[in-house]
Amino acid sequence: MKLNTHSSTPLYMQLKQSIIEDINKGIYSPGERLPTETELCDIYGVSRITVRKAVLDLVEEGLLIRQQGKGTFVQYPKVKRELFAVNGHAEYMSELGKIPQTKILSFGIIPAPANISKSLEITPESDVLELQRILYYDNQPLTLEISHYSLKVLPNLNEHVHNSVSMYDTIKHKYNITPVHNTKLLNMVLANADEAKFLECEVGDPLFKVEKVAYDAKKQPIHSSFLYYPANRVTFTIDSSMSQEKGNESPS
Repeated sequence: MKLNTHSSTPLYMQLKQSIIEDINKGIYSPGERLPTETELCDIYGVSRITVRKAVLDLVEEGLLIRQQGKGTFVQYPKVKRELFAVNGHAEYMSELGKIPQTKILSFGIIPAPANISKSLEITPESDVLELQRILYYDNQPLTLEISHYSLKVLPNLNEHVHNSVSMYDTIKHKYNITPVHNTKLLNMVLANADEAKFLECEVGDPLFKVEKVAYDAKKQPIHSSFLYYPANRVTFTIDSSMSQEKGNESPS
């Protein structure tokens, strides 16, 4: 599609609109690499300067994403995640009509570090299951999760870890324990080399870091987790009714 060189609208703005329309039409799909600068020049009949300006604007607006050494890609729509939700990844994906996808990076029994033992309210150096996973949304890494489970509360949990198994389902059905509320601390951090590798983003990209502790009905900690989300892939929502319900819980 050639642009109108006689229009009062700058060419780079026309090009931006054309690329947006082509994304909406499915010509360029989420996750797909955009044509090279040279190819875009030929497709739309504009100069390389015009292409660079339009693409840069769309990257800054979050519609495109650049990956060093790979090219420019159409950004996936941001996933909305309720901050106060207690559900796990599998439950959340099921609510969205998606098939849960996870990849276990490592798991094993370790002595609880001081910060973990404090969160789980157990004796320092007590055995905990450490589980590191990547959680996916439509085949794209959405979350790097590093979780610790109290083996005092969940003995032999390490025997039930599997990519296709929901941890919350296991806890409910094997131990008759249901997570009913949690605490979360949200901060912004910059991706280090390992986080960038696992989340398929660039070193230094902004990440949401969520520190979470989940509790059962008796307010006993079940697990603590560090969750890392690329900031350009997720939007956190807050349901005030959920917050009020939490605030109105009767003390035990």
